Amino acid sequence: MEQNTEVVARESTAEVMSVADPQSGQIRLLSDRCRSCILNPAEYRLPIPPDRLREFLTRVREANGHVVCHRTLPDWAPTGVKPAMCRGFIDTYGLPHAVRAALAMGAGHLAEQHDFP
Repeated sequence: MEQNTEVVARESTAEVMSVADPQSGQIRLLSDRCRSCILNPAEYRLPIPPDRLREFLTRVREANGHVVCHRTLPDWAPTGVKPAMCRGFIDTYGLPHAVRAALAMGAGHLAEQHDFP
């Protein structure tokens, strides 16, 4: 049986981008807001046009999702650093429903990931 490579690639990417470890129940959250956080004032954050940023944040919030900190993304992070939820997003909008539910059921625990050089 031939697998659809697009589906396999999407699953692999999702696994690499996940902020949760299903084996340990660890849900990673950056311990502090990074200096270039998308929720910092414009002169400090990543250079994202305000309309695009507003649209992005609206879509994430409508989906009851979260933002992965750009500094923990595979193409940006140092070797060994795993994706973590953006501290600025969580501090501003709170934990997503799925994370709150996992914590309430004892199916997961928050693990703060400290900043790195």
